[in-house]
Amino acid sequence: MTSTPRKILVATDFSSTADSAEKLAFQLARLLRAELHLVHVRVILEDPLMAEERQLEIERLMSSADEATKDAFDRTRGGDREIVVETHLVRSVSAAEAIVETASELECDLVVMGTHGRRGIKHMLLGSVAENVVRSVDIPVLTVRPGIEVATLGPKRILVAHDFSDRSATAVRVAGDWATDFDAKITVLHVVEPVVYPEFYAINVLSDDVMTRLRDRATEALDDAADKILGDRPVNTLVLVGRATDTIIAEARPENFDLVVMGTRGLTGLEQLVLGSVAEGVLRRCPVPLLTVSG
Repeated sequence: MTSTPRKILVATDFSSTADSAEKLAFQLARLLRAELHLVHVRVILEDPLMAEERQLEIERLMSSADEATKDAFDRTRGGDREIVVETHLVRSVSAAEAIVETASELECDLVVMGTHGRRGIKHMLLGSVAENVVRSVDIPVLTVRPGIEVATLGPKRILVAHDFSDRSATAVRVAGDWATDFDAKITVLHVVEPVVYPEFYAINVLSDDVMTRLRDRATEALDDAADKILGDRPVNTLVLVGRATDTIIAEARPENFDLVVMGTRGLTGLEQLVLGSVAEGVLRRCPVPLLTVSG
């Protein structure tokens, strides 16, 4: 059974952040002959203490905004009449929850959306709709940052990260299916993360000799894993040393790859806050589109 999409949901707020995601979703729908569902979420504020007159005024303003959204939908889909496109205007108190629920109701097998790539305090305070969707859905999510160039003929050079876990093995299988559909070259990457202590300890935690042996063992294991997962598909394997997030981002330059594929734990709550996620770190900074696959 192929894991390439046949029914695609693209979330849009008609902003510059969503432009690249819409372009990518339309191209995938055209190349794969998939259905495309354009979804815009109108976030509402439910306040039982709000005066009735104020509630009616907000409802009137939202109705006017809904008409403007319908006009924007028409403009967005106007140049792609050959694609089966349906538009959906959804009202909800949470954009992420609405996207997840709509994708489930429509039985979509891929979500495409833009991400602001916020970091630091701003990210902690505002969060990310894209990250919340990635954590919550059980289908792949394709995210793209503003201004990223999208390959017109689909991804031809795919980088997939593998850490020998079940979730990353699933990501490798998905990457293999995409590589088959788009006649793409696939590279499987494993990052060996050295133990790092503050510089003032002035000690070599891992010697060069030990690190060389670790890389050799990882290379052998990665070749074996790629062979078991992808079978006779052509594949390159690559083992690098460094911090996983930074190394993946550095390798995923647009001149090297068109798409990165990664597995994600789908952590939530305190566990997510404490542990973080390599996939989400890459999501905020990836210089090419990122496909995250839940394990």
